[in-house]
Amino acid sequence: MSPIARFSATSSAILGLLFIILETARRGIDAWGTTSVTILEDYIAGILLVTAAVALIRSARISWPLMLAASAYATGMMTSSLWGQVEAQLRGETWETQQSIVIAVKAFLWLLPLILSVFSLRELRRGFHGEPHSGS
Repeated sequence: MSPIARFSATSSAILGLLFIILETARRGIDAWGTTSVTILEDYIAGILLVTAAVALIRSARISWPLMLAASAYATGMMTSSLWGQVEAQLRGETWETQQSIVIAVKAFLWLLPLILSVFSLRELRRGFHGEPHSGS
C-alpha cells in the first residue's frame, strides 16, 4: 500500500469513528429521538468514511471513488457547521461553552476530509490516465 493510500485509509477510519463518537458524546444517545436528522448525517459520514478505509485496505476497485464520495460528503457536511460557528463567534454569539475549542475541532473535521478529497481526485486522475493507483 502506498503512503497516500495508507494515510487516506488510516485518516478515513479515524475520522469516521470520530464523527460517530463525537456527535454521540455531544448530543447524547437521546438525540435520536429529538434531532435524528442532525445526528444521522454524522453517522452516515462516519459509516461512509470507515467503509472507504476498508475498501482501500482491501485494494478494492471502488476504493478511490468511494473515498472521494465519503470525503466530499464529510467536507460538505462540515462546511456549513464550521462557517456557521465561525460567523456566530464573529457576531459575539455563544453557541458552546468552549466555542474556540469547538471551532478548532470543527476546522480539523472540515480540513481532513477536504485533504482526503484532493488525494482521491489525484488517484482517480492517475487511473484515468493509465497510471497505476497508489495502493493497487
